Amino acid sequence: MRPIATVWQALVPAASFYLVLAVVGTVFAVIMRSRRFTVVPALFVSVADAVLLYSVFLVGFLVAAPQPAAGVEVRVVPGNDLGVALQASPGDVLPWLQLLGNLLLLAPFGALAPVRFAGFGGWGRVLAGALAVTCGIEVLQYTVLTGRVVSADDVLLNTAGAVLGAVLTRPWWGELPRALAAARPEMRSRPRHALRPQYAR
Repeated sequence: MRPIATVWQALVPAASFYLVLAVVGTVFAVIMRSRRFTVVPALFVSVADAVLLYSVFLVGFLVAAPQPAAGVEVRVVPGNDLGVALQASPGDVLPWLQLLGNLLLLAPFGALAPVRFAGFGGWGRVLAGALAVTCGIEVLQYTVLTGRVVSADDVLLNTAGAVLGAVLTRPWWGELPRALAAARPEMRSRPRHALRPQYAR
């Protein structure tokens, strides 16, 4: 992952722009889904989708933004990044922010994927999904991108963050698919508009 100091200035305006797009997209999605479902499930599903997509943008930006330095540094021994942070000079918080950023990177995925998609309704699936995503990121950084640090600590922290996010939302796993399923019969039972009668088939 790129050092935080080198991406901050570019990330803030890009993140602000895409946040506006996410809000507009959420409003549009709520309007469209409200034609099939009640407003509350449509709102919750649309917000969850927007947050997931926004987190995908942030991850993609942090991973793929241009980096002037050449070459790739590989750290296969777990704990190297932590050692760098522990050996940092007093007042140097960037290594710790780097660790925190890696911990939070996949937390939205771990928190929302089991809530939004019934297929992630299990600890093994959340763990496997997080491992697949973070390993894919590291492989991409090693094979395609330049100026990156491919680290075992990144994999461990990304996965741990996803699991922690899943812990926070455990009581609501699968709630959104169930809410949509419960809303469909209610919508079907409503009378059609007088100009658009429902003919028997």
